[in-house]
Amino acid sequence: MLLEKCQQLSQLSQKRINLQRYASNREGFKSRQEQIDRAVTAILPLVQYLRAFRQRGITNVDLSQKADNLLKFIANVEAKFQEYPEWIIDNENFNKNNFDSKVKDLQTALGKQLSEAWLVYRSQKMPTTNNEILNLLDRVSAFKPTVQRIRKLDWEIQQSNSIPQSSEDFERVDRLIEQLKQCWEGLNSDEVPEAVLRFVKEAANEGASLGLLTPEVKDWLTKHRLIDSFRIRLT
Repeated sequence: MLLEKCQQLSQLSQKRINLQRYASNREGFKSRQEQIDRAVTAILPLVQYLRAFRQRGITNVDLSQKADNLLKFIANVEAKFQEYPEWIIDNENFNKNNFDSKVKDLQTALGKQLSEAWLVYRSQKMPTTNNEILNLLDRVSAFKPTVQRIRKLDWEIQQSNSIPQSSEDFERVDRLIEQLKQCWEGLNSDEVPEAVLRFVKEAANEGASLGLLTPEVKDWLTKHRLIDSFRIRLT
């Protein structure tokens, strides 16, 4: 009986020691938790953006090196913490600056690659809208409404420099780009002959071929003082 009582007393004493140790280290644990929470808060939005990119089929974002460095650091911290929780509050064990640096490196690399991937995605989908051609067409009253619409859409698309955060953000810009394509392709007016429309659309891309410069087109361009304003290809 005496032995059992002594053992119980010993266990109670150990629990008391553990509680006191936890109480004295409470602020250290809290500080470390806040630091880790800040890191998660900083990375989480970019991870959500990356998920939206992959849903869109954009997979040319490689962060394996930066991510691996951080994951190895975290795995080591987790193992040490499981073995001895107080390990994590020792600044010599858990190097705060090293951790923050790895998080920042990953955050910067991910933001840069997503931004570059977004600009490539957008530029690949954009139709050709030659500003010089638009400036010329803007001098013709029949084209003014369409030219203004094209410029407005183009401006709205160019303002979308922020990294898309969701599929909805992608869809919004895709809709604007599709409207721009339709607006350019539908460049039309009853006052403008079909042959002239075809010539203008070709000229807006890689230049109109000489065969498109028919007498009708040439007369129309001359009448509107545009004959010297378009690039002509010999083939």
